[in-house]
Amino acid sequence: MTLSRARSAVAPIALALAACLPASAALAQAQPYEQVETPRTWKVDVGGGVVRGFSATGNTGQDVNWTAWGSASYRDVVYANGLDGLGWNAVKTDDFRAGVQLRPRFAAGDIEGTTLDRPGLGADAAVYAYKRLPGNLVVGGRIQHDATGDDAGLEYFASVGHQRVTRIGLLQVMGYARGINDERARRYYGVTTAEAAGGGFTAFEPSGGLSGLGAAALLAVPIGDRFGMGAFVNYEQRLGDIKNSPLVEDDHVWRAGLIGVVRFHSGN
Repeated sequence: MTLSRARSAVAPIALALAACLPASAALAQAQPYEQVETPRTWKVDVGGGVVRGFSATGNTGQDVNWTAWGSASYRDVVYANGLDGLGWNAVKTDDFRAGVQLRPRFAAGDIEGTTLDRPGLGADAAVYAYKRLPGNLVVGGRIQHDATGDDAGLEYFASVGHQRVTRIGLLQVMGYARGINDERARRYYGVTTAEAAGGGFTAFEPSGGLSGLGAAALLAVPIGDRFGMGAFVNYEQRLGDIKNSPLVEDDHVWRAGLIGVVRFHSGN
């Protein structure tokens, strides 16, 4: 039996594609890095590119997949993009942001040759807070819970990041940790006794807890006022019961991608 194993399907890092936009357009919506572009009343970015190690639709993450991108914001208070979903900065100051999001929860993808009940595309309700420290360091995180009745439980995410302008473009580096509760661990990485009997797997009931540590580097390069290119690379180490799941091939994952966008915005 050929197995297309489960990817790290619990919303891998929202930062990975988001920071591939010019002038940190997407991450600036929720994280208070120092302003590097002229404030706009509204902004819209559309585009796409190639990504390895991640697929929103559950396709084989080890393949290189085409990924579309869209992002929009109004005064950086109400915003939407393909990874953060729909968000609202309920508290927004120069160095602090806190708010709520309705986030997409990406499909786990089927495993070839089995009839396992794999999670499809869903949504999580999230709350977040981020604070900028001296040196343009931003720390914070979010807590999110299944909002679509898929028994997908809860996930939490914490990060520390730094952003600076280089000769080439905007460089951002970030370290992060994420964890899940028992319910989400079992929904995405568990195998019930019934599924094991007919699916060629050993029954596996994982517990939640800290499930991953990772780091990412992202470079965004504006091309004039209307276009931009971005690239990212990300390494994540799986931890706890997750790395022992029979649905996971490796205890680590590499992700990388190249994205291009066209930008539209209001006047200054």
